[in-house]
Amino acid sequence: MSNKKFICTYFDSNFLPRGLALYYSIKKFHSDFDFFVLTFDDFAYDYLNNLNEENIKLISYREYNDYFQTSAEKFADKKQYFFSATPNLCVYLVDNFKNIDILLYLDADVYLFNTLDSLYSEFGSSSIGFCSHRYHRVFNYFVNHYGKFNVGVNLFRNSESGIKCLREWKEECDSWYPGKPGYPLNFFSDQIFLDTWVGRYEGIKIIENIGVNVCYWNAANYKFSKFNDTYFVNDVPLIIYHFSSLRKESENVWNTNSVFGIVSVKKVLKEIYINYINHIESFDLSNRKWEKINHDDSLKKRIFHKLFGLFINEKVVF
Repeated sequence: MSNKKFICTYFDSNFLPRGLALYYSIKKFHSDFDFFVLTFDDFAYDYLNNLNEENIKLISYREYNDYFQTSAEKFADKKQYFFSATPNLCVYLVDNFKNIDILLYLDADVYLFNTLDSLYSEFGSSSIGFCSHRYHRVFNYFVNHYGKFNVGVNLFRNSESGIKCLREWKEECDSWYPGKPGYPLNFFSDQIFLDTWVGRYEGIKIIENIGVNVCYWNAANYKFSKFNDTYFVNDVPLIIYHFSSLRKESENVWNTNSVFGIVSVKKVLKEIYINYINHIESFDLSNRKWEKINHDDSLKKRIFHKLFGLFINEKVVF
């Protein structure tokens, strides 16, 4: 196995600060890596291109659209268009970069707090690696909206099983349409298809390291601490935190959406959020635009938020 890491993600200018923070968090711990970025608008492409960072490899949305004969106009909203790109981007890379042995896909809103070496070590000789949500038991109340597994951190080996999984995942996303029989959600999600992978493909590895893909939906399961400038989840080093649904509400207030995980953002966890927010704000780019999934929150979710929002601190205030 090559020591070089091949990592990919995608974003537009609205998520550019998060994508930049992700890139520099990788660079803090690794030097030998390619960071492939599918940019969904010209501003993001030009900004990254002007950085002259040798690790960043850019793919424009025009090149992507031409390759897959797709466009944002084919989808009901931008979120669906973005989600459809997850398997597409991975397929594009393994098709066009034959030196990729293992491809790591990361959502643009994840962030490294430690080296990725233990993640790759756990993946070992597997062909497909991904994480369960590790939901807090209360979050299971909403599990029908999100599935068993999270798409934020995925590994694919350039092997028969890994490529088969990617191509079939792509076909499933491409063939989705509103009201499709057997599809369990009322909105498009690339993530829900991961529920079928166990038992379907050979070489599956469900990542067990609790320091990988920590997020508000599982944070209440853990105790966060800090020792010698290293963050820990229980007694395991924090490797990847997923800042999903984090949004800026005003100049000095951010909403973490943590109420649904029954976790208050305070003490060490608050410090983790503040460090990340300071990093994405440091680029002096807008963080106010937010693309929501085009579906209505369930009644139980709205009631839950109103009730537990009285007791759970989900805001980071500077």
